[in-house]
Amino acid sequence: MAGKKLSTLDIKAIVAKEIHGSMGYLGGEIVNKRNRSLEYYLGYPFGNEQEGRSQVISTDVSDTIESLLPSLMRVFTAGENVFACDPVGPEDEEMARQCSDYMNYIFYKENDGFMALYTAFKDALIQKNGILKVYWDDSYKIKREEYLRLNDDEFSVLVSDGEVKVKNHSEYEEPILDETGKELDKLKLHDVVIERHQTYGQVRIEPVPPEEFLIERRAKSIDSANFVAHRVTKTRSELVEMGYDPDVVAKLPSGDAAVYNQDKVTRYGDVDVSRGFTSGDHSTDEVVIHECYVRLDVDGKGRAKLYKVTVGGDGNYDTLDIQEVDSIPFISMTPVPMPHRFYGRSISELVEDIQLIKSTIIRQVLDNMYLTNNARIAVQDGQVSMDDLLTNRPGGIVRTKQPPQNVMFPMTTPPLNDQAFPLLEYLDSIKETRTGVTRISQGLDADSLNKTATATGQILNQTQMRMELIARIFAETGVKDLGRKIYELVCKYQQKEKIIRLRNTYIPMRPFEWKDKMNISINVGLGTGSKEQQLILLNAILERQMQAINLQQNVYGPMVNLRNVYNTLRKITENAGLNGPDPYFMDPEVGAQQMPELPPKPPSEFEKVTLAQVQGENERAILESQTRAKELESKMKQALLDFELKIKELELKYNTQINEAEMRDSTTIEKEKVRQQGDIMKQVLQGQQKFFGNVKQGPNTRTDQ
Repeated sequence: MAGKKLSTLDIKAIVAKEIHGSMGYLGGEIVNKRNRSLEYYLGYPFGNEQEGRSQVISTDVSDTIESLLPSLMRVFTAGENVFACDPVGPEDEEMARQCSDYMNYIFYKENDGFMALYTAFKDALIQKNGILKVYWDDSYKIKREEYLRLNDDEFSVLVSDGEVKVKNHSEYEEPILDETGKELDKLKLHDVVIERHQTYGQVRIEPVPPEEFLIERRAKSIDSANFVAHRVTKTRSELVEMGYDPDVVAKLPSGDAAVYNQDKVTRYGDVDVSRGFTSGDHSTDEVVIHECYVRLDVDGKGRAKLYKVTVGGDGNYDTLDIQEVDSIPFISMTPVPMPHRFYGRSISELVEDIQLIKSTIIRQVLDNMYLTNNARIAVQDGQVSMDDLLTNRPGGIVRTKQPPQNVMFPMTTPPLNDQAFPLLEYLDSIKETRTGVTRISQGLDADSLNKTATATGQILNQTQMRMELIARIFAETGVKDLGRKIYELVCKYQQKEKIIRLRNTYIPMRPFEWKDKMNISINVGLGTGSKEQQLILLNAILERQMQAINLQQNVYGPMVNLRNVYNTLRKITENAGLNGPDPYFMDPEVGAQQMPELPPKPPSEFEKVTLAQVQGENERAILESQTRAKELESKMKQALLDFELKIKELELKYNTQINEAEMRDSTTIEKEKVRQQGDIMKQVLQGQQKFFGNVKQGPNTRTDQ
């Protein structure tokens, strides 16, 4: 049954309810867990410290995460390509390659892709989920520029740009002097101040702090959630640049209650203890904005659609815009996914109890050592000078009224080393089992030289398997979605050709032609073993490829071609830590276009002998044909003479005139047929002679093709 249509007030009430009931809102359980994980990573005190006792904190959470990050980042960003597009049909090969190049160009050149991935990975390892926002930025910005001493041509080129508006312009003349100081001419110059009005039409990739992301409580994923929101602070000037009504923006209340969010307080606690706002110009006041993506049945037809609802303020919300959208511009990744729920588990959660226990044991060991070095002493009251006893300095004198052994007794503290160190070793082994980060993989195990290569390799393989599992999860739950979002945005919003420079070549990109013509896959660079093992494997593959080329006797297949060899060389350079193969190897297609035309290849001795034999046989066939033609012509002439003689004899004998013309015509026709056959045979034989003569001189094209 159809429901009622929703008004703006109804939508605002629904959005307000969803915001306050979402996961990640102020004071929720998720916020408390994320805050605790961040405190463990930063090494904040536990709150159970005692004055005068050891307060040291073990950094197991930080050490584990910082050990995982280099390997994860190398998996995704060691090469020049993160994304790869697969064509749907063979006719889409070139288009798929351009799509791959353009997506990687957007990731690395137009955005700081490395830092975006690094931030998202680190958030996921520490605080459960890393969030990236991928959207099309069409904001309107004004940039001031000032130019001095421009000539007429430079000034004309500058102001001819449609994005430029002249704000201040002064024109003057400057004399041109020769070597003697004599004025030769005058040069007109311009000083100008302009405003460049730019609309930024491009894909933006921004990491979102965990405390700014809100999602429906029972959501299993972002795409299936009924409510997702981005809670962020923006200045009024930024909101106007984004296209919102300046009058509505001016009425929004400034300030942010979320500044007291536990995550944010912990993150800035060691660098900024203030929690207020610095008052400034009205246009730079910060305003809380909730960019909400909610499914609503606005039309009352019983079917919910996805809407973007932007509200400003905190508590009492003012609606800035309501518009129907196609998708939610967020992606999420987590290292330990939990089935059937959105938030997974972080690596920090796996190590937090280990850090607490180790910190407690280390504190007790240190306190034990303090007491061992400065043992407590029992004294007889009134028989020892307490001032001398409490003044602890080397060579200090303690005055006693009786022999010291009678009035002073040191209270011995038993050492804890024998019990504490094995326990710490046990806790480290538990941490290695949980996280996969071992001392051998970090090069910190002093006993690794005493272990066999097989045992060490097995440990490294198990460690790498755990890290590769996290990398694969990040690829499937985050990086692949990132590639799909980039592809979707450029196909949908970039409706003009854009020329970019790739591999020293300017290539036009037309994303509006790519839709429905290719599939998206992710090249995460995962392989078997370490980088050194992969290099050994790739070199072995390259050797087999060269053997296959020798076997097939060309570089065009059917088993291996130049593209296969180039791909192997590209992987070798990437695994070697180089930026790419371009400085060392050329793309076969680019190289084929730049190659000059090669001179004809001289024939071999075998080819020369073969061609000579063919030419001799050809010449003999021509001579035989010419001889037969001459014989036919001679016979025809003789037959014609005999025929004429018979005609004359008949005329003389019977004294009558025979129609010689008709008989002569019929004879001539037969003769012409014979002559034409002879000419055709001559032309065929001459063509053969010409062809084989060219072969003898050598081919005009490359014989290796």
